Amino acid sequence: MSVKAAVASGLKEEGKLAEVASIPKPTISSKQILVKSVAFAVNPTDWKHLFYEFSSKGDIVGSDVSGIVEEVGADVTGFAKGDYVSATMHGNVSTNQGAFCEYAVVDTETAIKYDSSTFSKEGLSVGTHPSSSINSFEAAASSTLGLCTVALSYSNSLKIDAATSKNKTILIWGGASATGVIAIQVAKLVYGLRVFTTASPQNHEFLKSLGADHVFNYRDADVVDQIRKAGNNTIEYGLDVISSPETFQSVYDATEGAENVSLDNLLWLGPTSITTKEGRNVKYGATCAYVVLGTEVKLGPTTLPPNQEAADDYNKIWQEILPKYISQIKTANLKVLPAGLESTNDALELLRQNKVSAEKVVWRI
Repeated sequence: MSVKAAVASGLKEEGKLAEVASIPKPTISSKQILVKSVAFAVNPTDWKHLFYEFSSKGDIVGSDVSGIVEEVGADVTGFAKGDYVSATMHGNVSTNQGAFCEYAVVDTETAIKYDSSTFSKEGLSVGTHPSSSINSFEAAASSTLGLCTVALSYSNSLKIDAATSKNKTILIWGGASATGVIAIQVAKLVYGLRVFTTASPQNHEFLKSLGADHVFNYRDADVVDQIRKAGNNTIEYGLDVISSPETFQSVYDATEGAENVSLDNLLWLGPTSITTKEGRNVKYGATCAYVVLGTEVKLGPTTLPPNQEAADDYNKIWQEILPKYISQIKTANLKVLPAGLESTNDALELLRQNKVSAEKVVWRI
């Protein structure tokens, strides 16, 4: 049986990174589930895999999907045919597993199950929709990679202990990004942290409504000094979801003064990426959501070895803690494209050309 999927075209021309093709219906292992796709969300990792040739021609594109469970592996517990789910995966590197396909192969370690009665029966209309609870397939698709990334960062890279974290302070650089929106809420809901974050002024009230205690305009020339003054030497954690050397330097500088500081980012930046000061006690992390399965991860010329400690830390929060908060999580604002796999290239280009601000791009199959 053949199905439709958006696959890597092997091209780098504008608007041609992916193409819709017929492929064999994906198959699952005994530990996986097969999801009949309903909605997709695009992430920066998708276009970067394609543009920087981490993908091969024919690999299924996409990392975020939501839909209805079609088939359950023999060794899977906790999921059944007909369940409403969302999932994230290391897409763009396989001809059998990727999100933007009529059927998606899903590892249960990165899946979320929802109460189907809370989902709207109709798809969201094309256009912009404000933040909401996860009450549609579009909303579900938009949230999973962000939740997975934040769960790994907080539990493993930053080593935040929910039992002792209440009223400690975290700085999240890039709060209006899709991952930043999730990071603010998990920091407040799960860990009781005092949350500092950065964003453009038009997003300040929105981020405060999600739980941010202080929001700073990252464009202000003295923003680092503002944060340090407000933090009063108490900012113990820093998560840079923008993850450039410039933003990571700002996070490093803004957290100066605390006795012990843990910093994390999403692009393997570390002390050699920035200017550091002697005498500071700083621990550095680098979060890549693909390691949560505890297996080797290949990213182009780079191979990340299996990291079972990271997988164990992540699974504890993913399985035991986060589920009770899912109904309270709000999405980023959603930008809905026309239905159809043909929207894949439009979605990829919106992100590649940096035309998306404070929104998550989603569409239905």
